[in-house]
Amino acid sequence: MNKYVLGVVIAVFGTLVIAVSVGLKYSQASLLFGLVAAVSAPVVIHKISDVGWSIGMLMGLSFYASFPIKKLFQIDGIINEIPVTLVYVAVLWVIGLGWRRSWR
Repeated sequence: MNKYVLGVVIAVFGTLVIAVSVGLKYSQASLLFGLVAAVSAPVVIHKISDVGWSIGMLMGLSFYASFPIKKLFQIDGIINEIPVTLVYVAVLWVIGLGWRRSWR
């Protein structure tokens, strides 16, 4: 496992534990999770050499960052959740400059 994968996983779970222990509201958690995902996106896209891991981590970050927004606006059901998650994937791809990476 790549040290960058481990660093992103620790950052994600660390902020999740902090958010639950402090009792953040969904609006506050959405800002915190979005910030962590935005900072982690360039690392996930450019520092992880395996394409499969990179795409998987980017999808994981989008699920992680979109969770509080889905709960805040009460977006339930897979049909309604998919567009929100795909918007987060697109935003994280743009933030991480995904078009500069060779995805082959």
